[in-house]
Amino acid sequence: MSELKSRPPSKKTPDLNAFLAGAEEKTAPKKATKKRQYSYPWEDASVRDDVTKVYNLRLSEPYLLKLKYIAEHTPDSMQKFCISIIQEEIDNKINELTK
Repeated sequence: MSELKSRPPSKKTPDLNAFLAGAEEKTAPKKATKKRQYSYPWEDASVRDDVTKVYNLRLSEPYLLKLKYIAEHTPDSMQKFCISIIQEEIDNKINELTK
């Protein structure tokens, strides 16, 4: 037999006992927090930590050679060295700007 019906399904009746029991529960008052009315681009829900984006960095030839020298004489690659320094400085600047 077909499951199609001539009328839409009715809404479930709310469980009044559960509602009343929930009303009697004591909850801690929420602390008033100062919320800003805007969000920063990196706080957007669509931004993912597991996605890596490419950004080209223009260095003069002497600085590129210095960077290569650092990579040859330390365990870090050129990219790993730059990322560690740049991310730290970006966070420092963001903290300074968002105070």
